[in-house]
Amino acid sequence: MNIVGVHGKGESVWLGFFLYEVLVQFSEIARMRGDTSFVERCRLEAEQVRRNIEQHGWDGEWYRRAYFDDGSPLGSASNAECQIDSIAQSWSVLSGAGDAARSRKAMEAVDKRLVRRDHALIQLLDPPFDKSTLNPGYIKGYVPGVRENGGQYTHGAIWAAMAFAPWATRRARGSYLA
Repeated sequence: MNIVGVHGKGESVWLGFFLYEVLVQFSEIARMRGDTSFVERCRLEAEQVRRNIEQHGWDGEWYRRAYFDDGSPLGSASNAECQIDSIAQSWSVLSGAGDAARSRKAMEAVDKRLVRRDHALIQLLDPPFDKSTLNPGYIKGYVPGVRENGGQYTHGAIWAAMAFAPWATRRARGSYLA
């Protein structure tokens, strides 16, 4: 998705979750080093990122993937292609930045729309890019359903499995997605 924000105005929701995690980790390093002003700055910035994601990144059933330079969403139910992307959902959980109820709902959407038990795979996104006017970049050059374009992509599948792990433990105890 190398041209989603090619003019510097686009935003990545999933990278927002990642940035939140980085800021939280840096605040811990700063705390260990006794740099209280940097601890506070990291925590304030992390909270601002989290609030912005919750305000602008939620699509109603899952988190959007990104926004193009013109402000149009990617990873939205309103898109003809790439309505849902697993990475944003997974990182809402992995970072701890996603609202708990929303993250739970988002992972339920991943389970319903992207987990293909019959093929033993987890798609990165769905539907794949093919004929719509959405052009996120080189990903659209892959045949629909192959690699990043709606197929299983290793890191995305691993992050989804990691995000599901806490709920799988609860499910085994009889409280799935509790």
